[in-house]
Amino acid sequence: MTDPRSSLIRQQLADLGRRHAAEENRDAVTPRPTRVLIIGNFGNGNTGDEAMLARTLQELPEDTEIKVVSRNPRMVEALHKVAAVAMEGVAFVKALKWCDGIAVVGGGLFGTGASPLVKALPAIVWAATARGRDITYVAIGVYPGTPERVLDLLRRSVRKPGRITVRDEVSAATLGDEIVAPVVGDLAMGLTPAPSADARRALSAAGVDPAVPLLLVAPKALPNPILVDCLQDAAESLARRWIDRGGAVAGLAISTHADYGLGLPRRDEVLITELGERLGQRVPVLGPQLPPALAKAVVAEADALFGLRLHALIFAVAAGVPCLGVGWEERTTAFLAEHEQSSISTRPPIEDLHAWVDRTLPARWSARPRLLSS
Repeated sequence: MTDPRSSLIRQQLADLGRRHAAEENRDAVTPRPTRVLIIGNFGNGNTGDEAMLARTLQELPEDTEIKVVSRNPRMVEALHKVAAVAMEGVAFVKALKWCDGIAVVGGGLFGTGASPLVKALPAIVWAATARGRDITYVAIGVYPGTPERVLDLLRRSVRKPGRITVRDEVSAATLGDEIVAPVVGDLAMGLTPAPSADARRALSAAGVDPAVPLLLVAPKALPNPILVDCLQDAAESLARRWIDRGGAVAGLAISTHADYGLGLPRRDEVLITELGERLGQRVPVLGPQLPPALAKAVVAEADALFGLRLHALIFAVAAGVPCLGVGWEERTTAFLAEHEQSSISTRPPIEDLHAWVDRTLPARWSARPRLLSS
């Protein structure tokens, strides 16, 4: 059965820029393909953002000529095998003139702490529509805290039906009732994962025993160091319980750097290393900068996942892997609630953590012989 959410996304992208390209080709001897410019938070070292781009590329018509606006064009070109241009300056302006349509893609683009360029995006897009370019916003996040002038421009540019889909109900509510914004979930949910054999090879290379049920931990630094310590305590309690009951633990690094301006010292890899020090043993690390399809396949090979990183949780839910999330950010809370997943506070009782392991691990042990033989 076709997922209606996937159909909506495909419809959004199917005709993007076709009208403008047809006008340009009217008197051309050799018609050119439709040109689509994709804008989002890409090339920033975050596997979740790259997963949303990968899904968009997966859904665009095959005959589309594509350029991606990126913080790091070379990284995007290497990872996705698609042309990319810088997010600012002459190259960006030329790309706006070059394209027939613009897709602003995914993630929590709009909300508290948005970058100056993101805040200017609706104005840039509004100007592009005035020049005859098509525009669509695909599975975006729009959260409380978005400046009212940004919201106003965003609403103006999507009043035509079919021009916007959002990631969650919170985003739809933030835009308001006057805008029809279907909720399609996060784009990474529908990304086609890499073959399971590739994921098993990656796990084996990292030193993970395929015969033992695996708990993946996907940490994320928070701006409050006290809360980070509390969540590291929680990860340690879960990992110890999991190991004591015969399982194995590995870490999944989603991003090359920490959010909230914390930079490299508190990146995912560092937090995973600290977890290993607490446990008194090495914790294998998968990532960062795994190809998105491979990262999703790696999560699918796990038996459970604990983490703060939204896209680690998304990969787990998509694969049917039991997960325990932390309701820290509004987008994460919304996702966990929508999919009826377990969540904890930033200061969880140890009894609750042990109970989750005790509920989850026995079922995964019983499934392990079947998984190994498949």
